[in-house]
Amino acid sequence: MLTEVLIVGVMVGAIYSLVTIGYSMVYGILKLMNFAHGDVYIFGTLVCYTLLAKFHLNPFLAVLAAAVSGGLLAALVELIAYRRLRAAQHRMISMITALGAAYVIQNSSELRWGNQVLSFPSLFPNQSVVFFGIQISVTHIFTLCVAVVVIVGFNLFLKYHKAGKAILCVSEDIPTSSLMGIPINRTISVVYFLGGVFGVLGGVLYSASYNAISISMGFRGTIIAFTAAVIGGIGSLGGALIGGMILGLSENLISVYVSSSYKDPITFLILISILLIRPTGILGSTESGKV
Repeated sequence: MLTEVLIVGVMVGAIYSLVTIGYSMVYGILKLMNFAHGDVYIFGTLVCYTLLAKFHLNPFLAVLAAAVSGGLLAALVELIAYRRLRAAQHRMISMITALGAAYVIQNSSELRWGNQVLSFPSLFPNQSVVFFGIQISVTHIFTLCVAVVVIVGFNLFLKYHKAGKAILCVSEDIPTSSLMGIPINRTISVVYFLGGVFGVLGGVLYSASYNAISISMGFRGTIIAFTAAVIGGIGSLGGALIGGMILGLSENLISVYVSSSYKDPITFLILISILLIRPTGILGSTESGKV
């Protein structure tokens, strides 16, 4: 029983890590709380739901189109709502603008899809396999594998690709990166685009695992991303992974062995406890955040 709970917790933690990466990347570069992140990824997930349920598109193409739509929406929000307010003295205004963008996206999505819980189509075979006497859902296996592949691929992208190296440079020092010839606006747009893509992938995997999607999941996604980022060290990519895993495992363990009603309160107690010991998060530092 415990092993199965841990496996599901790792799967959920990997999904949370995907959602958190985009949120943490934006903060690592701009020191901006992107409150529209959750609503962007729910928009993309709902696009995927429409392509699957209404148009019966191939699942791979549907997920790809939804991820791109979420990435483009995130980049558009950055262009329209954030770019002109990027200066340090406008940071509070930027946060208020982020809240406004979140409400606009949320209400637009609600007008199109409503606020009821929708049945999300399954992406993987509804079967189980047995490993060493442990029954594991094929959906959980595929979900975990996809999340791990995306996370590892993104790490390789940052390390070896020219655009990834530019993101790392900009996260260290924007003025110096500009003097080195790195296109700041384009790089930041890429960060927002990738954040939207990862958020949608996480949303699709989560919704497919539980066969449910609703507008309200957007706000919870923002809270999850913020909490996981803070636990791991906001602005740190490794911290996003650790924070997501801690949240996924703790939520699953609490839901099974305590009560799902206490899931969120105990999770925030864990957050407070970690911050009392490490105010900057597990991998955080007092220096400028790194992606």
